[in-house]
Amino acid sequence: MKKNFFDVPRTYYTTSHTRTQVPMFFFKMAARIVNYFIDYDRVLPKLEGTGLKPCRFSKNKTMVSLIFFNYQQVTIGGYDEVVISIMVYPESLGAPSCPLSTILFVKKGDWWGNLGAYVLEMPVTIPAARAAGREIWGFPKFLTTIPYSLAGNHFEFGVDDPDTNEAIVRVKGEMGAGFSASAFDLVSFNNYEDTVFRVVTEVNGKMKNCLCKGVEVKTGPSEHRMAKNIRDLGLEAAKPFAIMSSDYLQTRLNPGKPVAEWKSPPLPYRYEQEEGFYIHQYDLLGENK
Repeated sequence: MKKNFFDVPRTYYTTSHTRTQVPMFFFKMAARIVNYFIDYDRVLPKLEGTGLKPCRFSKNKTMVSLIFFNYQQVTIGGYDEVVISIMVYPESLGAPSCPLSTILFVKKGDWWGNLGAYVLEMPVTIPAARAAGREIWGFPKFLTTIPYSLAGNHFEFGVDDPDTNEAIVRVKGEMGAGFSASAFDLVSFNNYEDTVFRVVTEVNGKMKNCLCKGVEVKTGPSEHRMAKNIRDLGLEAAKPFAIMSSDYLQTRLNPGKPVAEWKSPPLPYRYEQEEGFYIHQYDLLGENK
């Protein structure tokens, strides 16, 4: 682990929930990252209106990840998170020449150029994380329960429908043989304030890169948007090509930077407290929205 990893300048944002430090510090966390190659034509409709395109890792395949994060010690308090991400590039910047080499060999997110992950879904378990993710970084977070179990090479996690308490998805798997290496940074591209917004999360620690002994993804009876996205992407029938795992990482979620102008599509999962917060901000600025 790098010493003095958290010895960096910081600032503070006021969200609809609380005052939030940026960079956000994750002092201790665990991760299970399940990686798939999915048909390009399945993925492309999920990026409509974003100004982003899926990266091709072969003629007809792009990379989709299904991720569980267990954040144990965080500046806003511990919480859990599930992510569905798609490896993308901003359409206006052109396709990266060799995305697989970047993912495998380039550890620093600042050197990833026009390659990053679009966050399609990001449920979380505490209101502070929902507010910060949506209002500071433009992530499509919603608040719900996330059951999980991590036991050696075995893992299970799920997401529940916040409106009906039905299962959106249940995931269970087992990691096979693998090797440990320094973890790479996480880079994302999303839409925020009429821009394509690039966010680098710096990572400190090691990640085990494993074969998949078995992974099962099952959607429940819920008709939630996340369940539909999982079905549309074909993740229930897909076979992952690798799992990345760690039980002790540290990360810094940095402020984002706009890289291109683009009209932001509506962020899903708006909620009453957030609506009231924005109305108040517009009133302070004298804007009529």
